[in-house]
Amino acid sequence: MILDKDTNIVYLSRKLKEWNTDFFNRLTRLMDEMYIHWELLNYTRDIWIRDFMPIQMNDNEFIKYKYYPDYLRNSKDKRYITNCKQACKSIGVTYKETNYIIDGGNIVPCEEYLIMTNKVFTENDKSINDIVLTKQLEELFGCKIIFIPWHKISEDEPYGHADGFIRWCGGNKILMSNHRETSPIEATEIRSILEFKGFEVTEMLFNTPNPEPDWNWAYINFLQVQHKIIMPFLGISEDKQAQKYIQTAFPDCEIRGIRMRNIAKYGGALHCITWNIKIP
Repeated sequence: MILDKDTNIVYLSRKLKEWNTDFFNRLTRLMDEMYIHWELLNYTRDIWIRDFMPIQMNDNEFIKYKYYPDYLRNSKDKRYITNCKQACKSIGVTYKETNYIIDGGNIVPCEEYLIMTNKVFTENDKSINDIVLTKQLEELFGCKIIFIPWHKISEDEPYGHADGFIRWCGGNKILMSNHRETSPIEATEIRSILEFKGFEVTEMLFNTPNPEPDWNWAYINFLQVQHKIIMPFLGISEDKQAQKYIQTAFPDCEIRGIRMRNIAKYGGALHCITWNIKIP
């Protein structure tokens, strides 16, 4: 599977430019300064491009899943589901198609493993850790999958995406969000599962007088393209500590930040609004 460090182009939804022109201009200007190549993707219906675009397995192989999340299934919100086939055709991306219901934000590749939350089971009308679906997904992606727990704890977070909890840092290193502040039991479960699989987990725990978990969850949802990282800045006291965590986890990367409270307040950040791939 293609990893972030292998990618060389970032796609952004055209809806992002229409919906928040100021942020779009600041982000693309920053990417230009960092010599990160970017392009716009047409035919999109929302800004969260990560969730509906295919997974890149190698230079010329993509897997397109069925994007039909439970949080967009009512008649009002179905209009936000992008026709991925049309979007892919517009940029010449061909793919292998599967009917498994998956969100791209729920896929975190870790070289020999792939990490997903167990929400993928309920999305596909299966019991948690269903053996048959597990085997089918591992055959589809060609690697072992680690399923971490997710429980819906509020109406503000119906997504259950692994990229909102953890990022692989290379080797056996995992950087984990501050999930412990809002769900300590689940955070302990996630950490225990990853450590059992041999990973060394660093949690982003913030030493500030008044931590703001309504915002500081977003730091883990950064964008990495090769050895360049753009991370969310939220205008809170945790910004500097978060940058230190990420710099320590990725010592060879150039790290820049961008203010994005006006995006993060909708439940996603930089990884969610980008789709980075490798073009040969």
